[in-house]
Order: sequence, then structure tokens, then C-alpha cells
Amino acid sequence: MPSQSLPVLVVGAGPTGLVHALTLCQSGVPVRIIDKAPKPFVGSRGAGIQPRTLEVYNSLGVLPDILTGAVPMPINRIYKLPGGTEVMKDFRMCPRSYPTPGIPFFNSYMLGQDVAQSILRSHLEKYGCHVEHGTELRTLDQHADRVEAQIVKHEDGNESPETFSASYVVGADGARGAVRKLLGLSFEGQSTGVGVIIADVKVRGLEREHWHMWGNMSTQGCSALPRYTHDDETFWIICFGKEIEEKTASDPEAVKALVKKLTDRPDIEITDFLTLNYVNFNVRMVSEFSRGRVFVAGDAAHVHSAAGGQGMNSSVMDAFNLAWKISLAYKGLASPNLLQSYTDERKPVIQKMLKVTTETLEKTVRMDDSGWERGMNFYQLDVNYRGSPIVVDHREVDALKPPPTNVYTISFVGTVQAGDRAPDAPNLLSLKRTDSGSALTSLFRIFKPTKHTVMVLSASGSAAEPVVDLLRDAKYPSDVVQTAFILPGWVAARESDALPRTDFVLKDTDGHVYEGYSVDPRKEEVTVIIVRPDGMVGGIGNGAATVKEYFERVFA
Repeated sequence: MPSQSLPVLVVGAGPTGLVHALTLCQSGVPVRIIDKAPKPFVGSRGAGIQPRTLEVYNSLGVLPDILTGAVPMPINRIYKLPGGTEVMKDFRMCPRSYPTPGIPFFNSYMLGQDVAQSILRSHLEKYGCHVEHGTELRTLDQHADRVEAQIVKHEDGNESPETFSASYVVGADGARGAVRKLLGLSFEGQSTGVGVIIADVKVRGLEREHWHMWGNMSTQGCSALPRYTHDDETFWIICFGKEIEEKTASDPEAVKALVKKLTDRPDIEITDFLTLNYVNFNVRMVSEFSRGRVFVAGDAAHVHSAAGGQGMNSSVMDAFNLAWKISLAYKGLASPNLLQSYTDERKPVIQKMLKVTTETLEKTVRMDDSGWERGMNFYQLDVNYRGSPIVVDHREVDALKPPPTNVYTISFVGTVQAGDRAPDAPNLLSLKRTDSGSALTSLFRIFKPTKHTVMVLSASGSAAEPVVDLLRDAKYPSDVVQTAFILPGWVAARESDALPRTDFVLKDTDGHVYEGYSVDPRKEEVTVIIVRPDGMVGGIGNGAATVKEYFERVFA
């Protein structure tokens, strides 16, 4: 596959499109990103950030800015009705936990989607890539080597049409977007019969220490979540339940009256609406995530209820999975089947996610308390691509069977296999330092969204040489592959020892790498673990043969 020269066109500048565009830009792939809306999105929708998404943000270098505004999920406070002031109970939807060596980010956070998008845009702009708002995609025409897109810019009431050629097009333009429709992809599924009114409002009469809740999903209810990045009167209001009518959302005064009715609190006064929308929960998914050179991701590919807080997070995972594959294809390095693996890997995961979120919604509607639980099964840390056609696992004889039905939750993490998320490991001593910085590092500091990381675990430095020789002879570009040799903690490194020719030489001082990846540090065998740019394990085995087989599936 020859390298490309035309930019990648990303349609839609929500979290999906922004994460995808930022990942491509960091890989040196030129991107044009457009959005039909005349200005950036305003509102809290998609406010819950799961731990796996935090890891993606960390990989992309945006996490410090995200955590500046994000807050842990507050305590939920349910009030008795009538009256609406007496507390029925307090509970945590997501119990707080503590980080582990393999999971440094082990809690969910809240941050309005508009704030998160602003942060992502600011990082994207560092690469000279700016979102073009008021720019609409009208048509797509695919060719063997490009996609011709008809685009219209809306400015001051005028339309300026243009024809734009792109190497690839990624549709991240939402459930009602143009890309999926232009591709003619089916969007099979059904309505849940449940909808919600969501609004960002200025409101008086509420304290900001809790996520306030009245009523229930089986009839009607209301919740109010403080927007901690805004002033003390700004809240995110949700009116929910089977009896909530869409027409109410078209009348702000009717919404004010509904909130007073549902809370039974005359002291709660909405003074202004920043946003006001109605969302009908549908459960739908495309049959395939791409056709030719055009792909769909996020809400353009799947929609479901907000129960479980999986939508925005799953969309980010779509974008991150696809970006490194398009990057290799753009550079002429991808195997013929690499882009197809996007559908192969994400489709079973999304199918399972739709099932999980629908079951969670149904529990909530029938007032099952477990419907409000948002435990580790929702963290997306154990979402896996086991059985993917591009992963290699020589430690698991049946790893290449079709993806299992439990690709969304697998007894929570467990023994790492090819296709799983790659755990972190802290306190790694660098024995091959090239700067004056700290000698201690971690796997998450080494993993890059632009590179495959080939890790060789052995007590003998010479064990890495066959892998280094293989990669050199295969002439894989150094900008997409890096190597790390990791000594077990029990080995004393001596100055007279010859260091292997890997990019990193590390000592696992606390044993977190060997323990986290289930490798016996006392055995003489060599273990090779290949971590993909999206932080997933691509291959596990006992030598250079694993590296060869894995990269034959990935590279041209």
C-alpha cells in the first residue's frame, strides 16, 4: 500500500472526532476536522469519564488539564416525596477506590463535555489543526486512492461550496450525522420508550455538595448535578422517567414547572437556561464500521441509553482504536487487513456494551437498586480484543478463536492475554539514561500513542538481541516501533554488564511488570510482549517468532 499525501477528513468535533484527530496529528498525519454546528458545543452531556478514558487522555498528554476541572463523582442524595427536603438516603454510584500499580487511575470523574472538548481543541491546535465550525459535509464519492467530499461552509447566511480530496474520511458526526447515511449503513435497533429532558441551568436553592435526586425512572423523577467548573448557581438538570414527554422540552416555562412538580420544592428556582434538549434513548448499531476509505465512530456508529455512562467513553475507545491503524495505512505501512480489524475488534465490544447499558436502564426503570450501581464493570479497563485477527498469543492455545461473548467484562482484568489492556508498572529503574531527569519511570510513561512497544522480559540482556536483529532486518521504521528490555528486580545490574541495544533498558525494581503480566522472574525463558499504540496488548510469546508473526499481521 503506497503512502498517502492527502489529509484525513474528520467529520464531527465532539470527543470522538477530537481524540481521533489529536492522535493522528501526534503521529504526523495531516488532518482536517469540520463540524456542522456554527460554534462549539455547550452542555454537560457525556460528563462521566471512566478510568480507561483517563488512561487515553494520559497517553495523549491531556490528562493534567482534564483533571484540573474534573471532580470525583459526588455522593448521590435521594429525597423523600412529598416534601422533597428530607433525605431518604445517600449513596455513591461509583464507590471510591485506590490506585494499584497496574491501574493508576481507578476512579470515575465528572467534567462537562463542553469543557473536555475545549481542552481537546486546545491540544489539537498545538499541531496547527483547528476545528472548522459551520462546515457541512454534503456528499462522498469514493475512489481507489482517495475520497472526494463535497463540503459547504456556512458564513453570514451565505454558502461556500468546495470539493475536498481526502485519503480517508472518519464520521464522528453523531447519530443524526451525514457520514453513516451517505455510506448507506444500516442502523438497526429499537427505541427503549424512555427519554429524558437535559438542561444546563442557573438555579437557586440547591447546595453543591451532592448530586440531588427526586422520584424514580418508573414514573418521573429529577436530578441536579452541580457544574463545578462554573459558578455556584450552574447545575445540570435531568428530568427522567417513562412519563416524560418530548414536547415539554420545547417550552422553558413548562420545564421550570415540571422541576418544581418533580422535586416538590418551591424554593428551587430556575432563573436561566444555558441549554435545553430532549433525548430519546434508542439502542442501535451499524452492521459494519466502515466501507472502503470511510469509517464511522462514536454515536455515528452506535447509540444507547446513558445508563452506565458508557457512551462518550466507548466513543473515545473507537477513535483511539482506529487512529493508529489509519496512521499506518496513511504511511503505507499497514497490512491489507489492518483497517478491517477496526470493525472486527469494536463490533463485539459495542454489541456487549449495548446489552449492558440496556439491562442497566431496565433495572433502573423497575426500581431495582442495582440499576444505580456503577462499579468496576463500567470502568472499561477489562474491555478486550481477545480473538482479534491481528493479535498473537502463544501463551493461550485457543486465543485465535472468535471473540468471546464477554468481551466487555471478563471477571475484571485477570491474567493478561493478547487483546487485553496493557497494565501500567511503576518504579522502573532506567539503566540507559540519556538525560538528567529522574531515573525512575513507568510503563505508561514509555508507551506512546504513536508507537508499538516491544518489551523483552528476561534476566539475560542477550535475550533481547534476536528481537532487535529481527526488527532491524525487517526495516520497521523507528518512528512506529520502540523496544524495551526489562530485567527482573532480583538481578543486580553491574557496570561491567553489556546493555542490550533496545531503546529502553529497565529494571523492574518492585516486580510490577513481571507480576502484572504474569511472568515468572526466576524462569530462564524469554517473554516478549508487544503493546500497541492504543495501549492494548497485540502479542505475547516467548521469543522473536512472536514479534515476527504479530507484525506480519499489522505491517504491509
